[in-house]
Amino acid sequence: MTGGTRAGDDPEAMPAGVDADILLAAQISADRVSELRHAVTAAVKAAGLTGARLEDFVLAVHELVANVVRHGGGCGKLLLRRCNDSVTCQISDPGPGMDEVVPALPSGNRPGNRGLWLAQHLLAGDLILDSTPQGLTATVSITITPKEVA
Repeated sequence: MTGGTRAGDDPEAMPAGVDADILLAAQISADRVSELRHAVTAAVKAAGLTGARLEDFVLAVHELVANVVRHGGGCGKLLLRRCNDSVTCQISDPGPGMDEVVPALPSGNRPGNRGLWLAQHLLAGDLILDSTPQGLTATVSITITPKEVA
């Protein structure tokens, strides 16, 4: 589950020939978690995502934002883009990163530690984690179907 844009790279840089619209670029902090959830919801809704797929994407992004606050040093960056029929959200933080991990559901009554598993589960496995010495970048994507746009 590694690859993709590195936390130290310019997150707004896209490969040559790829035209992407930035829907939202924001700083993450504990006092902005709710505000960011509402902003992501409005942006992806305006981009054409609807129904349960909108809710799943927003919840996945919310869980990743919460992870930044809890595990990633308390602050980070969110970048939401639309490229053709796809919406991608990159969440990066300057935290300690993590070893190569496959998000798994924790056992039994252990509270917390379900955010990465939930993000991956909600988006059918479309979660990319990229850990570097500069921090962690989590990327989730979803395709907007023609039916949603129509």
